[in-house]
Amino acid sequence: MRSIRWIPLLVVAVSSVAWAQYGPPPPYPYGAPPPQPQGYGPGPTYGQTYGPPPERQRGRIELSGFAGYQFSTDAGTCCGTIVIDGSGIYGASLAYQIRQGYGVELSWFYVPTNLFFRSNGLVFPGSQSKSSLTENWIQIGGVYSPIRAGKIEPYFTVSAGMVIISPDTAHLTDGSTLTPNTQVEFAFTVGLGLKFWVTPQIAIRAEFRTLVPVYFTGTSFYVGTGGAGVGLSGGLPYAQFAFTGGATFAF
Repeated sequence: MRSIRWIPLLVVAVSSVAWAQYGPPPPYPYGAPPPQPQGYGPGPTYGQTYGPPPERQRGRIELSGFAGYQFSTDAGTCCGTIVIDGSGIYGASLAYQIRQGYGVELSWFYVPTNLFFRSNGLVFPGSQSKSSLTENWIQIGGVYSPIRAGKIEPYFTVSAGMVIISPDTAHLTDGSTLTPNTQVEFAFTVGLGLKFWVTPQIAIRAEFRTLVPVYFTGTSFYVGTGGAGVGLSGGLPYAQFAFTGGATFAF
C-alpha cells in the first residue's frame, strides 16, 4: 500500500523533468498568424502594365480619289486663238511608298470642258458657239514627302506621260465647220499638296497642280475646207491650273 501512494508523485516528477528539457510546444508552426485585413486589398502585380494597343502603321500602297476645278490659258494658233473654259476636273491615283518620304505614283485626270475659236480673220471666221473638249491625262511620276508632323503631311510631285485631247466639231459664223483632230501628246505635271491623316489608313487631301501638254512639232488642231487647217506650233501651247480635294486610303 505504501508503494502505491508514491506512484502519483513519481508521475509528477517525470513530467517536470520533460517540461524543463524540451520547453513548451510552439503556439503556431510559423509563429502567430498575421492579422486579417479589413475588406479586399489590391490584387498581386507581376511587373506588367496594360495600356492601349500600339497604333497600326500606315501601309505602303495609297489609293486616292479627287475632284476640283481647273483654269486654263488660251492656245494660240496660226489663224486665231482657241479659248479654253475653266471646268471641273476629276481623277484618281495609285501610289507606292518605296521608302520613308519617297514614292511612285500612277495618276489619271479627266477634264470635260469647252472651247471657242476666236479667229484673226485671215483664213477662217470665228466660232458660232462653244464646242466641247475632252482631255484625259495619264501620268506616272514621283512623290516626295519631306516631313510628317503628326497627322499633317505636305508633299511635292512631278509626273510625265501623255494627254489625249479630243475636241468636238467647231461650227463657224459663216455656216462652215472645222473638223477636229484627236491629239495624243507628251505632257507633264507639277504639283504641291497636303494630307491630313484622320486615322493611320484614311487621309483628307488638298492639292494644286499644273498640267502642261508639249508639242514637239507643229500640228493641225482643226482641218477646214480646201485643205486649210488651224495649226498649233511646237512648244507649250497652253497650261491648266487645277485645285482639287479628295481622300486617300492607305493599305
